[in-house]
Amino acid sequence: MTTVLDVARQAGVSPATVSRVLNGNTAVSVDMREKVLECARQLGYRPNPMAQGLRKGQSNTVALLVGDIAQRHFAELTLHVQSALEAIDVDLQLFNLGHSPDRLTEFVCRAPSMKLRGVVLAVSDKIHRDVLGALAALRELGLTVVSIGQDLTRHGIASIAHDERAAAQRAVTYLIEQGRRRIAYIGNIRNSAIGTERFRGYQAALRAADAYDETLVWDMTYRYAAGRDAVLRALDRGISFTGIQAGSDEIAMGAMAALRDRGLAVPQDVAVVGFGDIEMGAYLRPALTTLSSHPDVAARHLCEFFAGDDPPVELRLMQRTLVERDSA
Repeated sequence: MTTVLDVARQAGVSPATVSRVLNGNTAVSVDMREKVLECARQLGYRPNPMAQGLRKGQSNTVALLVGDIAQRHFAELTLHVQSALEAIDVDLQLFNLGHSPDRLTEFVCRAPSMKLRGVVLAVSDKIHRDVLGALAALRELGLTVVSIGQDLTRHGIASIAHDERAAAQRAVTYLIEQGRRRIAYIGNIRNSAIGTERFRGYQAALRAADAYDETLVWDMTYRYAAGRDAVLRALDRGISFTGIQAGSDEIAMGAMAALRDRGLAVPQDVAVVGFGDIEMGAYLRPALTTLSSHPDVAARHLCEFFAGDDPPVELRLMQRTLVERDSA
């Protein structure tokens, strides 16, 4: 691998002069600058971003904190974020929080000593105000801090998020327009900031149609088994429903399995709508109607936040669309 020493020997200058040229130091003459840059091009020299970062007391690594890597949504997001950051020569370090507030608190305490370039928080869970304050304070240490999923701009954190409430309201209205009024909601509400927003959209649509029923709201985790268990329990209790708005595609798939196990047809007996458009949903039979997700767009926005030294605290809002397939 070509080094600064190689470029210095080729140009007949000191390594310090090469470093000044590559770092944009204007104390070097124009002729010398052009000579050094030409030699660097001839030798195919590329700066080592990690070494540069360490010299500045900061690495070129961004920590990505995900709520639960076992959830397909977070796995897909991680792949897109890694690819996008690699394209701008930024390294990724993944931290799986597993929905644990203690792990998040521990990370925030350790972050100042980790010499990171930035922190990306991709969690659906509600976050304690003290932890949010500590995350925002990392900006004062020169770190770029970005939230993907939750709008945390009011806490001083740049954010990339979907309009979850509007998306859920749109999907439930779609079911109502089909003549379905007994529509259940299955999702994580109490412990999830994003889930709360989705539930509020569901609630708003049904209240507008004078069809909201609290007995059809089932607060569950974002798991396949949770969707299946919720539907089986409701059917065993004799609760009737003609539609399901799930808080995630995984929940929707579990719900569809339960309906099939009990001899109910989707969508003829019960229509099902998911949330997130994970790849598997398109290959189910019936294929899952869902609300779109845009991890590639989120990753592009993220790179823009890392393009400057002091990115603004602003919200990049993305809109989900209804992906109409066969389950609703």
